[in-house]
Amino acid sequence: MDAGSQTWPPPAPSPPPFSSRLRASPSPHRRRRRHSKKQHKPPPAEPPPPPTPAPAPAPQGADFSALPPELVHRALAASCASDVAAASRACRAWRDALRPLREAAVLHAYGRRVKHGPVAGAAARGVGVGGGGRIDTERQRALGLFQRAARLGSAAAMVDAGLMCWEEGRREEAVEYYRSAAELGHPVGMCNLGVSYLEADPPKAEQAIRWFYPSASAGNARAQYNLGLCLQNGKGIKRNQKEAAKWYLRAAEGGNVRAMYNISLCYSYGEGLAQDPVRAKRWLQLAADCGHKKALYECGIKLCAAGDKVKSLTYLELATRRGETAAAHMRDVILESLSAANSQRALSDADKWKPRALHPRR
Repeated sequence: MDAGSQTWPPPAPSPPPFSSRLRASPSPHRRRRRHSKKQHKPPPAEPPPPPTPAPAPAPQGADFSALPPELVHRALAASCASDVAAASRACRAWRDALRPLREAAVLHAYGRRVKHGPVAGAAARGVGVGGGGRIDTERQRALGLFQRAARLGSAAAMVDAGLMCWEEGRREEAVEYYRSAAELGHPVGMCNLGVSYLEADPPKAEQAIRWFYPSASAGNARAQYNLGLCLQNGKGIKRNQKEAAKWYLRAAEGGNVRAMYNISLCYSYGEGLAQDPVRAKRWLQLAADCGHKKALYECGIKLCAAGDKVKSLTYLELATRRGETAAAHMRDVILESLSAANSQRALSDADKWKPRALHPRR
């Protein structure tokens, strides 16, 4: 059959073989792109850090061993035995410098045991100890120990030696011991020296104030009370009731019984402090509980006014026994108004009463 006699269309061309890759039809306007690599500019370089200064040489610790032994000895002469022992462990030089103070502490402690030992205790209780000669012997023995410790530089021993000399009537010698302790900075020595100036004939109040101030600032309750008394009465210093009340309060908080009574008056009458009846009553009661005779008398009067005559009689009896003459008359009046049983109970309570023990700051 020839090509002219065919009656169907010619066969279509066969499709291309199957492929999963898509093929884009070629475009005459398509340009080939050159994949050029972008050149990233490096970040600007940071400025170099400033040069670190060379570290300074570490300061060397203070060489305490180079201190003069006399300075170390004087600086710790007014310290307690435990502080001296602790300082002796700092270095060998300090241990050698403080050897006299350690020996003085031993002598001082032994002297106090002799002074307040069984012989003195028995004498205080009224128990026979073989006559007063033994007591005097023990006192002289204690004084000798205190004097030896004082010569080694112990300020506390100087104070005790001065106290014993004062009790024996050797006041000039006592003042010298007090002065030596005060110059070393011992608070009790400064206070006792101030008291000796007040009790001199004639009194030297200005010099007393000079020593009361540092002792009171160091926390000595007795010096605080005496300073308040001088400020209240204008002895050796300009009168200042507000400052007096401040020192009375500090002394009362430190355990001084006289200051407790005085601060109760300050609160009662508003002298130097704002009037406060509650605090006044509290300090008055505390002073009475500690055995202050005027406080006992005033508490007895207040209890009588409140209707508690039994307890009032106890307080008035205690005040009378301590030498408050004004309490004796009131005590007798209450005794007549009470029954025999109540009177006996009040007096029995007075026999069993013991003052409250406090430990004032030294």
